[in-house]
Amino acid sequence: MKIFISDLHLGDGSRTDDFHRDRELLEFFEFVESQAQELIILGDFLELWQADLDRVIFRHSEVINRLLTLRKKVKVTFVIGNHDYIPFVKFADAGAGICLEYRDSENRIVAEHGHKYDTFNHYKNPLKSIKWPPGKHFTLLVASLERLIHPDVDKWTRKAMENLDDFLQEALFIRNKITPATEEYFIRGGHFGEFEQAVNNHINKGAKIVIFGHIHKCQLKTVGKGIYANCGSWVDNVKPTYVACHRDRIELKEALTHNVIKWLTLKSEG
Repeated sequence: MKIFISDLHLGDGSRTDDFHRDRELLEFFEFVESQAQELIILGDFLELWQADLDRVIFRHSEVINRLLTLRKKVKVTFVIGNHDYIPFVKFADAGAGICLEYRDSENRIVAEHGHKYDTFNHYKNPLKSIKWPPGKHFTLLVASLERLIHPDVDKWTRKAMENLDDFLQEALFIRNKITPATEEYFIRGGHFGEFEQAVNNHINKGAKIVIFGHIHKCQLKTVGKGIYANCGSWVDNVKPTYVACHRDRIELKEALTHNVIKWLTLKSEG
């Protein structure tokens, strides 16, 4: 079994830190060690847009140390996200970390964090430049407001952005004289066309399964001749989830109970 998780955003323990599940994550690592052949961390494991690396390591030292010991028993693959762009972009091993994707030939899996399809949060030249995308400037502004006003400012801002996106999507439908009934909402949260096109492109090139993170919304669904999954998130305002890939099926599961939310059969090529 291969397990995919994303968007934990381990921070520095300040008011901006949205990860408070160290104990649950340690228990999850125990499960991974006993059940999985590989753990794929699909981006934004660390929150380095709002915190310094040394402070993050100090605050979540037990989690970091357990992950290092886990790597001795289970293969652990890192894929770079926008919030943990540093240090992985400079020090990750050649392969998944640099290429921002993970491939498994048996099930033809393509997995990415997904931020490179989000114009607000992607780095223009991820291998040669660390110039900040607009999303990082916005994130730092929100972090300042969290420290000065209230730690839930990020949640209020996210809700406002979702409402704005709903409004813009409705306006787009009205302008083009189509309705949600005839044009499916493939991905919400400001990534409608980019994510849909990226998933379809991967599937058209032969991927059986496409797995993303980034949008903090767990999903599992069929798309054409393939399957799209999203790992969800581990931050406090959502229920932690993960994606489990077996030889014959793919599952979206709750991370704390391991209950199956949804599963799809993987049809044999033979």
